Amino acid sequence: RLVKQAMTDVGIGLTTINPLAVRNEISRAKDELATPYEYAERSEGYFQETAAQIYHRYQRLLTNANGVDFGDMVAFCVRLFREVSEVRVYHQDRFRFILVDEYQDTNRAQYMFVRELAAAHGNLCVVGDDDQSIYSWRGADVRNILDFEAQFPSSTVVRLERNYRSTGNILSSANAIIGKVSSRAEKVLWTDREDGEPVVIMEAFDEEDEARHIANVVREFDGNDSTKKDLAIIYRTNAQSRPFEELFVRQGIPYQLVGATEFYRRREVRDVLAYLRAVANPRDLVSFERIVSVPRRGIGSKTLRTLREWGERNGHASGELVRLMAVEESGIAGLESPFNTRATTALAELGRMLRRLDELADELPVGPLVNAIVQESGYDEVLDGDPDRSEDRWENVVELQAAASKYDDLGPRESLMRYLSEAALVADVDNLTVDEDAITLLTAHSAKGLEFDVVCMVGMEEEMFPHVRSYDDPAQMDEERRLAYVALTRAKEQLFVTYTRHRSGWGAPVRFPSRFLQDIPAELQHYRSRIDSGAGRLRSGISGSDVEPDSPQPPSERTYQDGQRVRHAVFGEGLIVAGQITKFDEEVTVMFEDVGLKKLAVSFANLEVVT
Repeated sequence: RLVKQAMTDVGIGLTTINPLAVRNEISRAKDELATPYEYAERSEGYFQETAAQIYHRYQRLLTNANGVDFGDMVAFCVRLFREVSEVRVYHQDRFRFILVDEYQDTNRAQYMFVRELAAAHGNLCVVGDDDQSIYSWRGADVRNILDFEAQFPSSTVVRLERNYRSTGNILSSANAIIGKVSSRAEKVLWTDREDGEPVVIMEAFDEEDEARHIANVVREFDGNDSTKKDLAIIYRTNAQSRPFEELFVRQGIPYQLVGATEFYRRREVRDVLAYLRAVANPRDLVSFERIVSVPRRGIGSKTLRTLREWGERNGHASGELVRLMAVEESGIAGLESPFNTRATTALAELGRMLRRLDELADELPVGPLVNAIVQESGYDEVLDGDPDRSEDRWENVVELQAAASKYDDLGPRESLMRYLSEAALVADVDNLTVDEDAITLLTAHSAKGLEFDVVCMVGMEEEMFPHVRSYDDPAQMDEERRLAYVALTRAKEQLFVTYTRHRSGWGAPVRFPSRFLQDIPAELQHYRSRIDSGAGRLRSGISGSDVEPDSPQPPSERTYQDGQRVRHAVFGEGLIVAGQITKFDEEVTVMFEDVGLKKLAVSFANLEVVT
């Protein structure tokens, strides 16, 4: 919301440029320790030049609110260490030994913070695995761990190469994929566990058929007296969960979705947290403007804008002004009010409510304070006003209060600040309910750090995994490999990998198996093909199958040649510009006159040569 406000203030429409993209760009700039002025100097093109204007205003709004975002928390510390030697020396002496976990996920600002802190004594130990660096989109820089020996020449590297989780075949398959990353620390994971089952690769007709195949695996798994919580379905993007969710609901298969609707993103949870933040920091503009309309108080956007501008002219935040108006409704000494009687009354009433909450925050620890906020603010009426979801929403607020109560022993204000700090850092995977006997559905990113007896890695197709966005960027393609490596090594005993020949929604209608599958040695695979439009079933179990379909045999030489003109039933006429024989089929790339460049599988395309 603060980014949107900054955009409005500098005259940039919210439909002109994506506020989320701007927020991410500002975050990346802070990860690289770039101030608004430094970012503006290096900006290129319309987007970055526009983002630079917004960044300046956004930072001013933060300063006016006496606030910082997450990027500032690290960047300001680095700046403080560099500019104030007494502070740097004090903390270097206080923290004599430093341990950093998950070092491969650090960004430049975090690296500089650690370097400054460890510069005096050099007692630094970092733990990490460059093969699991999968968060560049959050600002992580894999070079931090790859260049560690160069940055700290006196360091000693201890390679932990033994894997205790996965069987030999799973580990060898993952090593084959990660081994093609262009730049990585030299290491080969090994295990003294048995080889175990080969990796089962299954071909499906489309995403619905893929879900049916996985449902068969689930039933076979249940037949082995195993618990459902030991099986996970991992995919590249959240959107891929839909066919599995729909089929599991129809078939009564219990499942849990990790990371899709996180607790701290539910509306009622965010509303109550906004109240807590508005009490903790009266200058917090974003939280203040969120609570104004829950419940509705007759204060519109025009009044809020006038209030904000009035405060900026006079050095007050909106939250501070309404508190002052509660005491002096007839007018704040020395300030000429821009409001009519109706708006003044509504703002003063809001200020009185906030003053009551301020007093309660001085008396109550954060757990009871949550209950008081819900009652004093009228938010209980908001919860009761949604009959269809009232019970669920109340349960979320009760759960929030229970989480906050962990800090009640710290006393009123301290417990409030400590809980707000924790709430800001909660991760998606914290919502995983390990006690429930249900299949787990989650993305490859959410799967990091977890393990399951059986993993079904679905959607292993070109454009999906690796994602199409990585095609033109070698560094991103390397990260896709690392992400696949992380996903595959979640499996302890058995690994199933599926791909489809057709997928609806976006991308090419005809799909090709992921290039990562071709990296896995043939002797480690157990390939099963059963293209089924709906009626058939793939008979496969955890330990193999009594039916072994014949693997498709690609042609020994190309059927179509570069330069040939062909006709497709949907795409029309085009010219073949490239082609190759793959492990599974013949692929051709065709430049069609009407739809442009398309890559097609010959066995599905039914191309007609135009003479």
